[in-house]
Parts: sequence; C-alpha cells; structure tokens
Amino acid sequence: MRFIKILAFAAMSLLATSVFAQEQKPRSDKELVTMHYYSFQGQASPQQLEFLQQELSNMEFVTEVKIEYKAEKSAGQIRLITREKAIVSEGDKQFNPVNIKRTFINKGFNPVEYHREAISNNP
Repeated sequence: MRFIKILAFAAMSLLATSVFAQEQKPRSDKELVTMHYYSFQGQASPQQLEFLQQELSNMEFVTEVKIEYKAEKSAGQIRLITREKAIVSEGDKQFNPVNIKRTFINKGFNPVEYHREAISNNP
C-alpha cells in the first residue's frame, strides 16, 4: 500500500511539473534583410564622413554602410543594410531607423528623407 502511495505521489508531481512548466516561446529562424536609405544635408569633411560611417556600422543589426556625398551640394545619402531575426514575441528587438536620424543630428547633419525596402525574407 505504501508503494502505491509513493508511486501515485511521484506521478502527480511529474504531472504538476509538466503542467506548470514554462512554455517555450516559438523560435523563428527567418531572417529579414532590409536596405535603408537616408538622405542628409550639411558640410562634411572626409574625416567626419568616416566617423559617421563608423558610428552607423556599430549599430545593432547593421551589416553594411555606404555613404555617397556631394561636397558641391553639401548633401549626401547613406545606404545601410540590416539583418535581423523575424519578431516572434513581444521582447524581441528590431532595428529602429530613428537611431540613424539621431546619429545624423549628433554629427551636425540635417536628416532629409528616409525610406527602406526589403531585400529578402529568407527562412
């Protein structure tokens, strides 16, 4: 009789543990690759443009940065590529283009126009 009680207690404990165990969040291996374009205005030396490129390159999810600048017009455009995992839950991070704008302003440039396009949504 004692053996049956112990066995029943063990079975109940196992059942309770599995019922109250944390649910694992769904995992997504889907990768989003996006091209971001942002035009800007302002006087810039080659050194300032290099610092701008380094700062943009250090942003999370950024894999590539190219800057085109025309000194005679005091205007330029950045092309920035990001790679990030698809968002599957509330706590997942994603790239925020507002950070590009902040970087422009902090470096003394005027952000003008932003747009982006998806390059791929590979699984």
